[in-house]
Amino acid sequence: MSWLAGIPSLDTLDLREMHHISRDLLDHLAADRKLLTRLVDEIPDDADRSANSHITQLLNRLCLYQAPDRGFEIRMNINPRPQNQRVPHDHCYAFATRVLTGGYVHVVHHRTDAWEDPFDGDDLEPGIVTVEQPGSAYTLGPATVHQAVMEPDTVTLYVRGPRRKNLSATAPGLMPSHEPWPAPTKPGGPGEPAAESRPATPDEYRLMRSYLNLLDLTD
Repeated sequence: MSWLAGIPSLDTLDLREMHHISRDLLDHLAADRKLLTRLVDEIPDDADRSANSHITQLLNRLCLYQAPDRGFEIRMNINPRPQNQRVPHDHCYAFATRVLTGGYVHVVHHRTDAWEDPFDGDDLEPGIVTVEQPGSAYTLGPATVHQAVMEPDTVTLYVRGPRRKNLSATAPGLMPSHEPWPAPTKPGGPGEPAAESRPATPDEYRLMRSYLNLLDLTD
């Protein structure tokens, strides 16, 4: 934990600097099973990290560490939903990621609409297509539109920087139906909307914790 306390600030607009810091951070954490296990185990004891561990339309995430004073949060992304991953999207912050298990086809899109929000599928062309495998890492800025079609047992480490715009954006014409989205924590009745993102329940956290142990990523 003292090592994490020494990570420099990621409140920077220089993506090269962010990549350099984040790559060292994620490589170190991926190699430190004891620390990774501790961070996962401590989530229920931290109200903020519990509230930021979410079930989302794309995947589940665990909030491993927060450093608001240095502008970053470390997450672990698991349980991808393949049927929901065909939607190109951007983020409201820069982020870096590293694959632990599984892998995915990653598409970085070129926008043909002069970068005027909002965008849709007709405004995008595939720019860079890569196959990400365990050990792969990259950093993207908030303006980049991408998508990642993941294998079922893909787990990634993820560090996000400060918010740079109000909202992220998706291509609405390519959004899936609501059926495969996460159900509300407390379904209200017929017509209750599915949740794009919501905090994980204690039971959902325990299932994710057991899943990581099954994949031999934590003790």
